[in-house]
Amino acid sequence: MTQSGEIEKILRTAGIDEGEIDVSNLSLEALVLLINLERLGDLQDSTYELLEEIKDRQELVSRLRDLLKALHNAMDENGEINLEEHPELRELVEEFAEYGIEIDPEKGTLNSLEADRLIANIQMTIDDTNMQNDMQLQTVSRLTNERYQCYQMAKSIMKPLHDAKMSKARKVSGQ
Repeated sequence: MTQSGEIEKILRTAGIDEGEIDVSNLSLEALVLLINLERLGDLQDSTYELLEEIKDRQELVSRLRDLLKALHNAMDENGEINLEEHPELRELVEEFAEYGIEIDPEKGTLNSLEADRLIANIQMTIDDTNMQNDMQLQTVSRLTNERYQCYQMAKSIMKPLHDAKMSKARKVSGQ
């Protein structure tokens, strides 16, 4: 296989479109930089996507905690919540119905048992969301470590290439 064919094979393996690059003029150094740049870019994109998902879920957790505060503030001394006196609560609870936090729309008052169940349900949703965030943060940490390793690998590859060039340049200049 020719050098150009080997370079094309390496580019395909790295997921780089061959049509974008003139492989006939590509040095080994440029190839290494290109592959590492591509990998670092992929890792960075993945990290940013995960962080955006975490941020969105964290906003949900914050809003759910606000709902919990509102429910606790609306609770009377018997532990009941009158939704007719607090229509904003009904709107908030309906907003979160897609997360399994539901109440009967006809219900005017939640007795203490129903209120406790609703609060427990919200707390479970918060806990589940926080667990998902923790798991994704571990993935982000792994991706960050992988980015660092790619960077270190590129440095370790480039140093011998640079040293070889410098050595040849010294020999040519007679030093």
